[in-house]
Amino acid sequence: MERETYIDLFKHMNEKAVDTSNLFLRSAILINGGAAVAVLGFVAAIAKADQAFTETIVGVAGAISYFALGAAAGVICIAIAYLTHYATLATLDQTGGARKEVFGNIKRFVHVCAILVATASVAFFLLGVLEVKSAILIGLV
Repeated sequence: MERETYIDLFKHMNEKAVDTSNLFLRSAILINGGAAVAVLGFVAAIAKADQAFTETIVGVAGAISYFALGAAAGVICIAIAYLTHYATLATLDQTGGARKEVFGNIKRFVHVCAILVATASVAFFLLGVLEVKSAILIGLV
């Protein structure tokens, strides 16, 4: 494969990876924020309907915190993703030597942080869903 073809392929794949990560992060923010709004609506409907479900309302409050943390993690991850792209460009800009190695290490560290925070965003969503389920089941029994 010619060098120019390789570079074009690399640029294309990098662009698609960036687009996919941005889509994932925006989706993580959207599902967590949407879930928080839905739970707030659920709580409002329960509060208006019957006072007997107070335990359910209290139990669901924890879920709202998880969804808020998930949305915040998504926003933080977008900032970390920017730092990852910046560190990648800084690494490619270096011709060699100690600075290239330092930027390479920074890039790897920030990349791992981005993956961990993105995973945390999804985990917070799942914890929120389980919290809502638990609160509903406890309130109905």
